[in-house]
Amino acid sequence: MGIRPIVGALGILASAASAQGIAVGQHAPGAAVTTLDGKTTDVHKFIGHTPTVIEFWAKWCGNCRELAPALHAAAQKYQGRVTFVTVAVDVDETPDDVKQFAHEHGIAGIVLFDGTGAAVDAYNVPGTSYLVAVDRHGTVVYTGAGPTQDVDAAVRKALE
Repeated sequence: MGIRPIVGALGILASAASAQGIAVGQHAPGAAVTTLDGKTTDVHKFIGHTPTVIEFWAKWCGNCRELAPALHAAAQKYQGRVTFVTVAVDVDETPDDVKQFAHEHGIAGIVLFDGTGAAVDAYNVPGTSYLVAVDRHGTVVYTGAGPTQDVDAAVRKALE
């Protein structure tokens, strides 16, 4: 079952199925996505080696733009200890749009494109600027949404 994107007044992607997000304590699932050079990969490839922070975002998302400096700072602070993955959702975006935006704005970490909604579905993403922190064992230890999340606290939780 794919999601039906709903863009509301706040520019938030919502799932018609649920707005809960993946449960803390659940094992982080895999999902087919593409790299910005068009190669198929899986989100799970980046999980289980080090703690991982995944952000579901969109270039048009104001909350994502507000959260970006905190993500960038955390990526620099924890470089080599934590993997940062950003998954661009496929709502009014193309891989080329995302590639250009990521380059122009210095998006931190590994940038992936979810052209089919597989990752959005697997993580039950309730909206953009959604963060999922995963410990090195692949267990979800934090989820949150919005521009004022304490990214550093989420990373520390994944490092515990």
